[in-house]
Amino acid sequence: MANVTFDIMWREAMMELLDQLEAENPEDPALAPKDLSEWACIYIKYIQILRKLETAYDQMVHPQKRLDMRKALESCIGRMLEIRHWMVKLNRGLDFISLDDILVDLKLTPEVLEVPVPKYFIEDRAKELDDRDKFLEALVEKYNVKPPQPSPIIKIGAPLLEDDAILLIQKNERGRQARERARMMSILKKQRQIEDKRSRMGVPLSHEEAARRIQAAIRGFIWRRRIKKESDTELMFIGMKPKPRDARKDPQISEAKNLMRRKRIQLEHAREYDEAIVTLKQKVRELEGQDMRETIQDKINSWFVANRNEETGEYPDFPDQDDGGSKVILNPPPPTLDSLLEDLNDPKAKAKDKKPDKKATDKKGKKGEEVAEVKEEKISSVFIPSIEAAVHEFVAKWQDRDETDNFFQKYDAELVKDELRPIVFEEIRLQVDEEMRVLLQNLKDMVDAERAAKLGKKGKKKKKKGKKKGKKGKKDKKGKKKKDPTSDRSIESLFAELVSNGILQPCPHVHVRDFLGSSSFMQATLEKANVIPDPSLAQIRQALTEYAILPLGSQYIHERAPYIKSVLMYGGEKTGKSLLSHAVANLSGANFFDLSPRNTDGKYPGKNVNMMMHMVFKVARTMAPSVIYIDEAEKVFLSDKKKLREFGSSEPFNRIRKELLKECKSLGSGERVLIVGNSREPFLCAKKDEKAFMGFWTKHVFLPAPDYASRKVIWPGLFERHGGRLSVDFDLSTLAHITQGYTSGHMDMVVHSMLTKRRLERLKHFYVDIPEILQWLCKVDPLSKEQDEALRKWMDKTPAMAIVKGGAKPGTAASGKGDKKDKKKKKK
Repeated sequence: MANVTFDIMWREAMMELLDQLEAENPEDPALAPKDLSEWACIYIKYIQILRKLETAYDQMVHPQKRLDMRKALESCIGRMLEIRHWMVKLNRGLDFISLDDILVDLKLTPEVLEVPVPKYFIEDRAKELDDRDKFLEALVEKYNVKPPQPSPIIKIGAPLLEDDAILLIQKNERGRQARERARMMSILKKQRQIEDKRSRMGVPLSHEEAARRIQAAIRGFIWRRRIKKESDTELMFIGMKPKPRDARKDPQISEAKNLMRRKRIQLEHAREYDEAIVTLKQKVRELEGQDMRETIQDKINSWFVANRNEETGEYPDFPDQDDGGSKVILNPPPPTLDSLLEDLNDPKAKAKDKKPDKKATDKKGKKGEEVAEVKEEKISSVFIPSIEAAVHEFVAKWQDRDETDNFFQKYDAELVKDELRPIVFEEIRLQVDEEMRVLLQNLKDMVDAERAAKLGKKGKKKKKKGKKKGKKGKKDKKGKKKKDPTSDRSIESLFAELVSNGILQPCPHVHVRDFLGSSSFMQATLEKANVIPDPSLAQIRQALTEYAILPLGSQYIHERAPYIKSVLMYGGEKTGKSLLSHAVANLSGANFFDLSPRNTDGKYPGKNVNMMMHMVFKVARTMAPSVIYIDEAEKVFLSDKKKLREFGSSEPFNRIRKELLKECKSLGSGERVLIVGNSREPFLCAKKDEKAFMGFWTKHVFLPAPDYASRKVIWPGLFERHGGRLSVDFDLSTLAHITQGYTSGHMDMVVHSMLTKRRLERLKHFYVDIPEILQWLCKVDPLSKEQDEALRKWMDKTPAMAIVKGGAKPGTAASGKGDKKDKKKKKK
């Protein structure tokens, strides 16, 4: 694709963003979106715009365009997340929203809802992540840390003894030789039967007749092959059969090469742009710096003269650096309303000004509750100003810009200078401030000396106030801070210690799309029948992308988007919980800390667990983004000692609970640390433990066994992942029906165990069939009904499901508690 293609894509996306803002805030308030279906249409449109912006940003080679496009991309992601959280509120608090009916009305496919993960999360930090991975690998080799276990293979049985294995090989070999002898004997028998038949007929076959028959057979074979070739050519011509791909002319390969070439050009242009910033900054300083300096000095000198006391001749104090320094002089703040009224000296204006305040206070006093309710119902709009700024910047800078002379899409020097002028001006202003402070002090000393000479006294220097106060304030703040037990250690040493204990681990390179599964097409129908459907696997991918990956990948988004501190994934065994946890860390470029009870068992015993938790969260905050992973999370919140003893651990599994709660409370927006928990038995927690366990997690994501549509996608995908493929006429529908109740992890075990090296070699001649799959599938137990029912009962107790099942309104139970907590915090 050419550069113009991505320019057009960017232009279309920016115009669509402008249309979206107008649709959200129309001139007529009655036309504003209110229902879930209206917000869903806006949400789908934002996903489409996000896909365009992400594609254009990924392939754009102009460095300055990429900087401006990234602002629009991050603002679009943030607004999409705001709408997503608002839709969840409108959907009675349920995280999984059924949009299949809306997609049908819009004539769109379910693939539209696949939220793309921006590649710049990884690519823009490629060098940093590469250095971190090398350092991590070196530490793993140094401390001989065991690598994570690969996906398990179905074990057929215990290994045989040497003598038994030899006997089994001999038995198989004798059987093979017997079968070969039987085949040869059958061939000889057929030949004898043919010779006997000819001798009985008495018609010997001449050489000419034998040659004629051979020729006829060969001609028939040649013509059949020619006819098949012509029929294939005809079918290809009319589009009934795909044409064979030529590796040299394959468009996908050529497109991949072109994309890689554009990536190289991106890096070259970015390097040239960085070098140009240094050289052009020096030029701007040399050519325009002196004029800037004189302008600032003239304005400050005139301010000295204008604000000098006419009676005493004293000069005003120069504004402190904390207050902005000469910024207050160069750009004075606008006058306040009180100052204007004082200048006017109009008592009526004061009275008018006071009256509306009283009415406002009366309204707030009488209808304070109603006002609070209206504020709660409004959708947050933190990212709308940034979207408007991005659109305005695009229109002003790029929409009508003539780039006929910039075919190679390199940086624009004039734009660079425009960006550097404010920076150079600020640097010169700081230098001038220091000079003017010295000049002002000299002037004050001269005034004091003249006054002292007149009075016959020596001038006294005034003592500066504020320094002592500042020191006191600092001391008070230091007294409030907690003691850091690792203040004398570097982050590298803490990092190495966590790696040596197997807590900080290298993350497998998996993608969220490796979690195979399809969308559901009956969810809206089931909801109309008052049945809450299970989330589809596509919806789970979408939820994890929006709740975890997108906020973690960008500091700008994490600071402003709705804050999610922790996510719990619960479901049966091998439903893909660990894969999704690794995908979150991998796609956001995060560090992966494993605080699972079994992983930390025997490490940092006794009270040393506090040190372990402190180190983990300190390194996680410092080297953000970070994912803190807890497998079997329900066992951390168990308080029943009898149950804890059954697990057979050297340390109780709940020993990190107290410190985990403390550290989790201290986390806030902007600190890109996410706690991810996995649980296959959340129902083990009861009563108080259940309340604490359920309340700890911000989001609860249920991973059910795949449905029929997902199983039809999973089976071919797993065969391709392990190097195999199914035949064209394979009965996939029957296999999907047979494997109901099996999880995606069970299917992966079957395919991985079946496709050995030898089986992959024979796959060209002998395709896999259903009986062969069933031979391996029967060795795996499906998800039991008892466990599935227990998981669903626990799911009904989660906050959103409890409100829906109980029939209460989402705004009463949940928001009431939140309001009380907020009031208590304000009082404190």
